[in-house]
Amino acid sequence: MDVSVIMVVRNEEGQLRECLETVSWADEIVIMDQSSADSTEKIAREFTDRVFITEPKGYCEPDRNTAIEKASGKWIFYIDADERVPPELRDEILSVVKSNDPRQAYYVKRRNYFLGKWIKTCGWYPSPVLRLFKKGEVLFPNEIHQVPLHKKEYGYLKSDLIHYSYNTLEEYFEKFNRYTTQLAKEEFRIGKRITALNAASSLFLRPLYNFFLKYILYKGFMDGFRGLFISLSSALTVFVASVKLWELEQKERE
Repeated sequence: MDVSVIMVVRNEEGQLRECLETVSWADEIVIMDQSSADSTEKIAREFTDRVFITEPKGYCEPDRNTAIEKASGKWIFYIDADERVPPELRDEILSVVKSNDPRQAYYVKRRNYFLGKWIKTCGWYPSPVLRLFKKGEVLFPNEIHQVPLHKKEYGYLKSDLIHYSYNTLEEYFEKFNRYTTQLAKEEFRIGKRITALNAASSLFLRPLYNFFLKYILYKGFMDGFRGLFISLSSALTVFVASVKLWELEQKERE
C-alpha cells in the first residue's frame, strides 16, 4: 500500500464529502472522528471503513499521531476537512511516492481562502505546511499549532493545496473562541503567567507587533477589508489568549 490519507474531524458534515472526493484516489483513508454530533461519521463511512471515534478535544493535534499509527501506507498525506487536493497536486503526490527520491517528507504550499477570496498577503501564501511524509519519519506535537518534527531531508511540492479557512464570520468567531481558549490552556500548562513584568508585552506590545507584521510587513493592506480583518484578528488572538491565561490564574488562586 503506497498512500494513506489521514484526517481528524469533528462536526464537518458541511465540508467533509467535498474534501474526501478529492482524495478518493488514495489507497487508504483513515479518519479520527472526535465524537461528531452531526452526520460526519455517516459521510466518512461512505468513503472508508477506517473510521475511529475518539473523545472531543477542541483541536486536532493529539489525534494526528494516532491516525498515523493506524495507517497502513508507506506514505502518509495529512489533510483537514476544509482543504481540497486539486488534480495537479494529486498527480505530483503519486509521482513522488513512486519515485526513488531519497527525501522522506514534503512541504505543500497552501492557497488560503478567507470569505471566498484567495489571500496572497498577511503571510498567508505560500505558507508551506508539512503534509506528505513516510510513515515513521514525522511526529506531530500534541500542543495546538506546533510545527511537526521530521527526522531527515525534506522537499517542497510545486502544486498548491486549497484551504477554505473561513467561509463566514460566524465560523471564524466560533473557531477563534476555541483556539484562544486552547492556547491559554497550553500556556498555563507549561507554566506561563501574566505578571507585572510581562503584562505590557503580553497585552499590548505583542498584539501590536502581530498587527504590524501582518498588515504592514506582510502587506495585508493590499487585500482590502479582508487583509485588515486578518491583521486585526491576529493581534486580537494574542490579546484574548493572554486575557484567558490571566483568567485561569485567577481561578487557580481562588
